[in-house]
Amino acid sequence: MEHVKLIVIKFIASFVLLYLVLGIGYGMAVGSILAINVVSLIAYYIGDLVILKRTNNLIAALADFAIAFAVIYLLADLLTVGGDPLTAAFLSAVAIGIYELFFHPYVAEVLDYQDDEPVSLKQYDYSMEASDEFEPYLNDFDDEDI
Repeated sequence: MEHVKLIVIKFIASFVLLYLVLGIGYGMAVGSILAINVVSLIAYYIGDLVILKRTNNLIAALADFAIAFAVIYLLADLLTVGGDPLTAAFLSAVAIGIYELFFHPYVAEVLDYQDDEPVSLKQYDYSMEASDEFEPYLNDFDDEDI
């Protein structure tokens, strides 16, 4: 039930933000904005459930920005005839990215992500195996075999 509530909140907030930027700013039809906003369900799964659980708020917000930019650019270019879809997609993705910075702590609280330890991105142990023998088969052959 928590997922349904979070999806509805994200869908409504994304629709309002997209309507403000795309609808009022660029004159896009409400049906096109709804079609673009349906993809927020995919962004919810990728950004809020997968990336946010394993990393932190900033990385998940940047991933949501990238997903929103790509989807809005492709669909805005496909669904509209005129205008500049690149600028519209960038401004919309910035608005959604800023919103996601405030939405992710709520998601982490509702889905109880505080108990999980995030993956450390800085500490890797790159050890390798070393050998004492540089030429391991040198003594196995006689001079006559060579």
